[in-house]
Amino acid sequence: MSLQHAVGGEDDTSTLGVEIYSRLRRDLIAGHLQPGERLRFRQLSAAYGVGIAPLREALSRLVSDQLVRFEGHRGYTVAPLSLHDLYDLCALRTELSCKALRQSIERGDDDWEAEILAALHRLERSPLPHSISERKTIDEWEQRHDRFHFSLISACNSPWLLHFCGALSDHFQRYRRAVIVVTSSSEELLKRVRDQHRAVAEAAIARDADVATDILARHFQGSVEVVARNYEAIARDISGQVGA
Repeated sequence: MSLQHAVGGEDDTSTLGVEIYSRLRRDLIAGHLQPGERLRFRQLSAAYGVGIAPLREALSRLVSDQLVRFEGHRGYTVAPLSLHDLYDLCALRTELSCKALRQSIERGDDDWEAEILAALHRLERSPLPHSISERKTIDEWEQRHDRFHFSLISACNSPWLLHFCGALSDHFQRYRRAVIVVTSSSEELLKRVRDQHRAVAEAAIARDADVATDILARHFQGSVEVVARNYEAIARDISGQVGA
């Protein structure tokens, strides 16, 4: 085998590893792979249509992302959910997102304002799911929701800050997806969430950093409270699916 061929083969494997990493990451965040579930190479290979080498590369990266755990006696498992993790995650997400929002309010231009309004409009027009089985509807809403929150902080001019805010948002999405139907089926909760989205957008565009960050912090805390109130039911559901 020539050196060029050998290098090309490694590149192909690496490219496939990146692709399967992205697919697995999406499925982990979306909850299609349950917290605590064992990730066996044979089943993953069949489900994703790839060999062991790219799977091993992808899982190693996902361990670094803290979406997957590796234990010598059990192998790879989906990272668990817990109330302690939820509170820790929310505290750090609030701190960093509020910092990024303040910086964006200071530095954002007309295009930044326009993107906030456009993202808010798309989010408010997105249909809400009425069942956890409506995966496409949930995926669409989550994408628009993430886009709106990203638009708020996108002008902070700090790639590292945006990176960490994005990672924390992805981890929190694992919790939010578990209760999204609870939120969408409650007129009171739904109104509160929509009102907060509009209010934080208006405050950001008005360049009122104190009001905007206060609303954003309360918005995050409200989401945590919904998850916490429903956590026992979430844990039972996950346990049943993993044990099935």
